[in-house]
Formats: sequence, C-alpha cells, structure tokens
Amino acid sequence: MSSQTRKTNPARLLKRVATTLIIAFSALVFPSALPWMVAFWLLCFTVLASRNQPGWAPLLICLCILVVKLVPRTPALVVFITLLALVTAVRFKQRKHTTPSTLRWISASILWISWASVLLEWQSIENSGSPFAFQPERPIVCIGDSLTDGLLPDHGYPDQLKSMVNVPVVNLGFSGVSTSQGIGQLNRVLDENPQVVVIELGGHDFLKGYGRAATKKNLTKLIRECRSAGANVILMEIPRGFIFDPYASLEREIAYEQDIQLVPDTWLRQIVLRGPAAPPGMWFPNLRLSDDGIHSNQQGSQAIAKHVLHALESLYGDQITTPRTIHSQLISER
Repeated sequence: MSSQTRKTNPARLLKRVATTLIIAFSALVFPSALPWMVAFWLLCFTVLASRNQPGWAPLLICLCILVVKLVPRTPALVVFITLLALVTAVRFKQRKHTTPSTLRWISASILWISWASVLLEWQSIENSGSPFAFQPERPIVCIGDSLTDGLLPDHGYPDQLKSMVNVPVVNLGFSGVSTSQGIGQLNRVLDENPQVVVIELGGHDFLKGYGRAATKKNLTKLIRECRSAGANVILMEIPRGFIFDPYASLEREIAYEQDIQLVPDTWLRQIVLRGPAAPPGMWFPNLRLSDDGIHSNQQGSQAIAKHVLHALESLYGDQITTPRTIHSQLISER
C-alpha cells in the first residue's frame, strides 16, 4: 500500500462516518420536518449535478428513507417518490457517461418543483382548511389514554391547557383506552356539547395488536360523529416508532382525508427525548417524563398543552387564548 493511499484513508473514513451519521439523523427526523430532510438530499444532488457528477447516491438514500419511514400515500408525495425513483434510475444508468448540463438541470428542476408541492401538501395536512366560529360558552373536550388522563400527581395536559384558554376544558382521558373504547365514550363526549374534541387515541391499538384498518375505521367514526354533533376535531399524531411508524402515518392520512387539524407527533417525541432513561434526556435538568419513563410529568404535560394550544390558535386565533397566556408568550419571545 502506497504512502499516498495511507494518507487518504483517514479522510475517507471520516467521510463515511459523517455520511452514516447524516443518514441516521435523516431516518430519525420528526415527521413535521420530513420535507426539509428531503430538501437536504435534493440539495446534495443539485450540487453534484452542477459539478457534472452522477449524483444518484443522495437520491437513492432519500428514496430509501421515504420508503422505510412509510410516509402517507398522499398525491403530491406519491408523485414525488415516483419522480425521485425515475431520476435515480436514470442517473445511475448514466453514471459512467457525461450528461448534458441541460438535462441535469431539467431533472433537478423537476424534483424541486415536485418537492415544493410536497411541502405545501405537508403543511396543509397539519392545518384544517375550514373556518370555525369561536363559541366561548362551549368547552374543549379531550379524550385519550393515560397521556391525556395523566399519572398522579400530574393530571394530564388538559389540566395545563385550562390556564391557557378562556373556555372550559373537560378531561375524559382514561388509561389504556383503545379507539373502540373511545367510541364507547361518545355519549359522554357529546353530552358536554363541545366546540372542539381533541383526540389522542391509537397508541394502545398498536400495543394490543389491533390492525391499522380497524383503528382507522374507529378514528374516522369518532371524527364524523363529533362533526355531526357540531364539534370541531383536533387529532393528535401518535408515534409508534422513532424511525418508522408500523401504522404507516395513519393520523396524517386521516387528517388529509377528513380535513382536520393535526397535532404533529413532535408533542410526544420531544418529551421522550427529555426522559430520564437514556440520553439526551438524562443529561437535562428539567425532565418531561415521570420516573417510569413512559408518562409525562407536569413539565411534560405543559409542553403537550402548548402543542394543543398552537392547534387551537390555528383554528380560532388569539380569541381562544387567555390574556395571561398571550402576555407570557410575548415575554418569552423577548
């Protein structure tokens, strides 16, 4: 082995380690940031294409991550993945040949335009397109499992939400409840005459081995029944894995089909990352998980409540927020 080869080995090793870490980070990225992860790999491809290099590797990495993460099969995303696969195949086939600059820029432009449509669609999934009138006399009703019910001494995020909004908040959470059991609570929910029903269900369906189709059917029924009673619906996205969701982005699919407000699963992922069991959470002074490493503590419930509050503000604006909350937010922004 020549001395020149020995000198280049550390650089290659460093490059491989860096690439591996970037791929791992991309696979772990939260769903709310997924379009920006895709943009990173498209940028890598664009830079390589501008240098007359094949650039198929970053496209292939991006394609594999999207397939592994089981992203929702929404129109813009399906079109983008199809185009991504085609361009990857073409660039790989032509890797030993010089491609005219015009063709390189055309392929990059097509992917970026398609990515822009994915970004717009991704943002629209999280935000309901229907306007809603604020009714201060009607409460917010929260249904869900132990993350809504709370683990004593914490009383769940609805208890924290009460101090952030100027309407009553009713907590109908129940530990271990599944979506089918949630349907059984419909009468209690609708008896409260809610203007908004916040649904945090589906995690225990997965834990109990229920199928995705049955869970989707139950959640869809809950949403339609609430809407038929004149209530708006906010659906909380449930993470069932850090790299991929075995239920294949179920809540995002439902939010797209039903045009309802979605709370991205960042609400729970951030809390888990601030848990006491493993890094990086164990290094933080203010933990957001209780000692069991599963349920939120009071700090965690407050963080969840802020995510729900953001969804409420997207629907109703500042009129649903208490003056004290607005004042606190202004102070924190300074």
